[in-house]
Amino acid sequence: MPNNRSIYYQYREPSPLRALWLHMNTNPFAVAAFYIFSFLLLIMVLSPLIAPYSPDAQFSDAISQPPAWHDDGQIRFLFGTDDLGRDLLSRVISGAVYSLGYPLIATATAAIIGIAIGAWAGMSRGVQSSTLNHLLDVVLSIPSLLLALIIIAILGPALHTVMIAITLVLIPQFIHSVHNAFYEERGKEYVIASKLNGCSRWYILTRVIFPNITSVVVMQVTFALSTAILDIAALGFLGLGVQAPAPEWGTMLARSLDQVYLLPWTMVLPGVALFLTVLSINVLGDSLRAAIQERIRGT
Repeated sequence: MPNNRSIYYQYREPSPLRALWLHMNTNPFAVAAFYIFSFLLLIMVLSPLIAPYSPDAQFSDAISQPPAWHDDGQIRFLFGTDDLGRDLLSRVISGAVYSLGYPLIATATAAIIGIAIGAWAGMSRGVQSSTLNHLLDVVLSIPSLLLALIIIAILGPALHTVMIAITLVLIPQFIHSVHNAFYEERGKEYVIASKLNGCSRWYILTRVIFPNITSVVVMQVTFALSTAILDIAALGFLGLGVQAPAPEWGTMLARSLDQVYLLPWTMVLPGVALFLTVLSINVLGDSLRAAIQERIRGT
């Protein structure tokens, strides 16, 4: 006969993370997106160790080498080489740092700043909140890529200026979404009840309102990360982002565009990497948002 402790562990409510995972398990696309994104993150972290060659290493005896499954391919260059004899697989693996790592940093920085300002603005009333809202409407009416181009045109094309531009572009998006979410929640009964109970402003912000807008924040983070990845790739494609010979995926696509008829394999791998990265982030973010909303409704 089971004791009370075993019954407690058998029937206790799962932790929030386990509840999210159980909800995601019901969606095979979400599970596939989770594993793909985790695999890409692992590649990014371990890129110096798992890349077969240096991304800038040139092999004069293997210039424009086709993939290994081609009749003229070599197994040591699994996905072939470019017109300078550089291994494509090594460059795409090393490029994950530029095309995924730096967007993660820019998104995290923008999220911290944007959520803080958006929460403050959402709890404010009067001229401050109204003025900020109108300014955000003006800024958000400009496409993110165009805004990044304007900033880079002023500061010049370089890796640090790309990071500054992408971060500045993402901050207004976070402020706008968090501001609207806080503005909608602050007048609800549970927030008013917390104020009447004497809860501090900080407690209401962090413990009362924020848990109920987590789905909004998660959705905004995934959208911002996708935007950062695509904008960095687009800037690299236009020659205004990360400069060659850095193996950024957008820069690689720009270089392979001139040789697409002669060396079509040079475009496939970075293009597929970009597609899978953005797709997995969007699917995973949508599934997380749905799981969080279901958990909030259940409580």
